[in-house]
Amino acid sequence: MCTHSLEEARAAGYRAMQFNFVLASNHRAIELWQRMGFQIVGRVPEAFLHPVHGYTDALVMYQRL
Repeated sequence: MCTHSLEEARAAGYRAMQFNFVLASNHRAIELWQRMGFQIVGRVPEAFLHPVHGYTDALVMYQRL
C-alpha cells in the first residue's frame, strides 16, 4: 500500500505525502513508514482511546517526494 501510494503521488506530481493519524502505540506501522522514508513531524496528544493501551497519541508522518 505504501509503495503504491508513493508511486501514484509522484506520478500525479505531488511534492510530498503526509499521514495524519499513525498511532504511537503501533510500533510496527511506525517502523514501516520510517523505512519507507517518512519522518514524524507532529504529535496529537491522547488523540485515540485504544481499547488496551488507553489514550494514545497520534503521529503526523511526512515525506518529501
